[in-house]
Amino acid sequence: MNKHKQNFNKNWKVKRPENTKIVDKGRSITVVNGNVNLAIRKLKKVLEKMDFQKELSKREYYEKPSAKRKRKKDQAIKRRNKELDIMIMRGEWMPTPVTGQKHLKGKRQRRKEYMGREKIQKLRGNR
Repeated sequence: MNKHKQNFNKNWKVKRPENTKIVDKGRSITVVNGNVNLAIRKLKKVLEKMDFQKELSKREYYEKPSAKRKRKKDQAIKRRNKELDIMIMRGEWMPTPVTGQKHLKGKRQRRKEYMGREKIQKLRGNR
């Protein structure tokens, strides 16, 4: 048992070739010919692609579990609406029209219905 421990302690470090270097993936940019402005622009693009700023602002304050659920639900609704819009554009799906005027009691409902029809026409390219 003691011999086993000794072998484990001896081999726990992995040797790397000397010419390799560790780079923090995605967050380090090399400065070429002393052009710092170009390197800063590249770094900003990389961080923007990673949603680094969004992640930082999200972790800045505590988010209540109910607010987190609401945010996730809103994101899912947004994704679903986007999928439906794409399906309408391709002609794969059309929403079933609501018949009658009972559901259009107020000005807000009428406006919403009108905007929905306009959106479908726009997506279908009939305009």
